[in-house]
Amino acid sequence: MMKKIKRTALVVGAGPGGSTAAYYLAKLGVDVLFVDKETWPRDKICGGVYVPALYPMLKEMGCYDEMMKYQACSITDFRLIDRDEDYVDMKTEPAMIATRRFTDDQIRRAAIRMGADFMENYEATSLIMRKGVVKGVHGLYHNTEMDIEADVTIIANGSHSELTRQLGLFPDPSDLTVYAFRAYVDGVEGLAPNMAEEYYVPKGLKGWSPICTTWLNPHYGGKQAVLGLTINEDALRDSGLSAMEFYEFWRDNTKFGQERLKNATLIDKFRGWRLPGCRQLGKSVVPGAIAIGDAVGASECAFDYGIPSAMTGGMIAANVIAGCAAKDDFSYDELNAYQKMAEEALNPSLGFNALFRDELLNKEDVMKDFFKFVKAQPGYPNVMFGDTAAKYMMEVLKLDLGGNKSNQ
Repeated sequence: MMKKIKRTALVVGAGPGGSTAAYYLAKLGVDVLFVDKETWPRDKICGGVYVPALYPMLKEMGCYDEMMKYQACSITDFRLIDRDEDYVDMKTEPAMIATRRFTDDQIRRAAIRMGADFMENYEATSLIMRKGVVKGVHGLYHNTEMDIEADVTIIANGSHSELTRQLGLFPDPSDLTVYAFRAYVDGVEGLAPNMAEEYYVPKGLKGWSPICTTWLNPHYGGKQAVLGLTINEDALRDSGLSAMEFYEFWRDNTKFGQERLKNATLIDKFRGWRLPGCRQLGKSVVPGAIAIGDAVGASECAFDYGIPSAMTGGMIAANVIAGCAAKDDFSYDELNAYQKMAEEALNPSLGFNALFRDELLNKEDVMKDFFKFVKAQPGYPNVMFGDTAAKYMMEVLKLDLGGNKSNQ
């Protein structure tokens, strides 16, 4: 016989967004169960960047200090390298680079400590729908069918989410979607211990990409690094190469590739995922459910940062649901308060990154002019990325940033 569970709030996905939602729901006194299909701790295929905007939340959750113990490095500088291997260096607020296997687990543990119930090895396969309202999920618990019903469901299971696809919420814009791959490497040469490097389409290949196609994030003094590829569909098609051939071209035919990796060895194999970004937060609420983070493509589209949007969304969703629970009213009108609150919190940063991508990074000649502008700033290279990028977009490109702002 199929087993059934009934809870007030169900969170599907225990990544940073889902665990944050579970933490705040428990803190606000809401009966909550959060589930994940993996066995924890689990690894996550990405760059593992936690930006300073998240630190107050991590400290409130009581996991900041423990996460810092697992920090591989603190990124304070980054370098953008163009097709001709000209580059510009800038400063950023210190960002935590860490292995997601450990740091994500600290956020999950914080939710459990606060009183949220957790179930691993539960794969949500589809939504329970009654008269157009989400009432929980059908799923498999250790390959045994189990339904979990809830007054409200938070969908936080990432860019692979079949649940948001079922609802028609999952965006799939080809111009904002990248194929991403990551591996750990040892024996990297010349990489500064606190500087991330981002490389754009190398000379000798056709096309251009507003997303850096290759990147290195240093670990443990710079000899180890996370090596990544983020290639949008257009750039990959124009190159005429597969993703691995694209990487091999960069490694073998560029000055930086040859220097950085001449003595390097892969610690593990390349693993990949498909990641959609956005210019503004899309529709995230349906009757009975709120979707957050990558499950609604909420990553920033210039640098593919998804953790800030996911965790902020999780906190906001928890507060909205706590209000619904206090009134015993989980109607769509009540839940939809999330949409406006999340847009107000997330769209300034999403909008800034969209402008930076579309008006600057997407145009090779403009990017070169930006390099000249940055190098001409007083104090270069000790100039802040966010402030300098905003200054260029307003003074040179004559863009009205409105309320858009960087979270860097």
